Amino acid sequence: MISRAFRFYSILIVLNIGFQIVSTSCVHAIDIKIIVHSNVQDAISVKDIRNIFLGKKTQWNNNSRIRFVLLTEEKTYRTFITHYVRKTLYQYRNYWRKKVFTGTGMMPIMYNDCSQCVDYVHRTKGAISFVPLNCTVSDGVKEIILD
Repeated sequence: MISRAFRFYSILIVLNIGFQIVSTSCVHAIDIKIIVHSNVQDAISVKDIRNIFLGKKTQWNNNSRIRFVLLTEEKTYRTFITHYVRKTLYQYRNYWRKKVFTGTGMMPIMYNDCSQCVDYVHRTKGAISFVPLNCTVSDGVKEIILD
């Protein structure tokens, strides 16, 4: 027969492991910054980020078009999609493949290099992307703080 103390400590161990996993996944989110073209004045929430990168939110508050670009560098891409969009990379890629196949969307613009993402956001009004914290952001591009 299992004692109450054994059950209690077993539950504590399982909870501790769970908290460590959650805290580890949250650390990766800190390694990413969201950047936008300097003309974007909107306050943006995590929900807005999710909707933008799923193609559900297509206009800023001033009715200008949102143009998002994906940085496909593996670690940053995976962390961003998991944390902000709440999908696995597999689910996210299939989501866009389905939209393209059914004619309800076009594949997002993708770059594998941080500087190309920053350059695209700099050149394109209404653009938004994500980059690692160590990526240098040029004039005409600003980092946003999420609501």
